[in-house]
Amino acid sequence: MADFNVAQCLMNGGGYSTDEMQDILAEAETDESVLVSYLSDDVEVDPRPVRTAVMRAAANTTQDRLELYAEYMELLLDSLQSMAATQAVISPVSITEMAWEPNHGTSQALKCALGFVPGIIATDDVFLEIARRYSQEELPEIDELAIDSVEELLNVVNGLFTIQLAKEKLTAELGLPKSGENVQPFGNEQLRLRVITAFGSFEAVLSAEEFIELE
Repeated sequence: MADFNVAQCLMNGGGYSTDEMQDILAEAETDESVLVSYLSDDVEVDPRPVRTAVMRAAANTTQDRLELYAEYMELLLDSLQSMAATQAVISPVSITEMAWEPNHGTSQALKCALGFVPGIIATDDVFLEIARRYSQEELPEIDELAIDSVEELLNVVNGLFTIQLAKEKLTAELGLPKSGENVQPFGNEQLRLRVITAFGSFEAVLSAEEFIELE
């Protein structure tokens, strides 16, 4: 089970906008204990708040995949904290509009019985910051090294997820990561989630099929 996420409990409580939550997460980067100071009697202490956010965002879509998607997002948020030094929360409302542009996106297929392709799409500045935090390198622009860094982050997360699936008697193999510019994701049984961090928001895409087309 994922570590308890106080910030996600706050977001699920519905009292904070995206900008307000980003400010709170920025505070927490200096002192993680400040998150507890925002808790009130009105905030539900949910043992799996990330799962709750995914279920709310999905509403009545992708019902047969919700547990898979929720488990993945729990791992992704934990991994962002441990590998990219940022706490993150999910907005409990799915994204339906066009993705931000200009953007960069990265995906990787997990070849399994269900078929599963997770990935991220971010504005260039947020994509670059993810790359910097994971690589711990001063990256001035989105170049091959920056893209490789985000692909490696996703590959590590997905590798951990295949181990998690194996414990549930599900076999999955990793495909090669794909990256592209100005990605507009369209895929079967797709769920798009806004992930909020201290340095901005990005989109997590969970799909049954590849959503990045390479020219």
